Amino acid sequence: MSSRKIKMDCYVAKGINVSCRTINGEAFIFDHNTRLLLKLDEVGSFIWDQIDGEKTLKQISEICCQTFMGNKEEIQLSIQDFIDDLYSKNVVVLSAKPIQEEVAIVY
Repeated sequence: MSSRKIKMDCYVAKGINVSCRTINGEAFIFDHNTRLLLKLDEVGSFIWDQIDGEKTLKQISEICCQTFMGNKEEIQLSIQDFIDDLYSKNVVVLSAKPIQEEVAIVY
């Protein structure tokens, strides 16, 4: 994770070279370019499911705060760190405007 924080008004979309499959509530994300395979736990998978290019990081954070119990600021920081980690691995893209997602290959 980097020390910077992604702005909460950024739109988040899944990368176009990424495939995902969910098994027993856990998402497995495969980047076809880097051959990187990520396994997300149930919370990470829930966040992943919210990423559609139409929601900002703030909107995703608000949905998570309604779904999970905990301190709102801590949840927000955790989501920022999580999205930053996915961004650093080129699994998601960020934009100041809504992002029209490409159809990803789903196995």
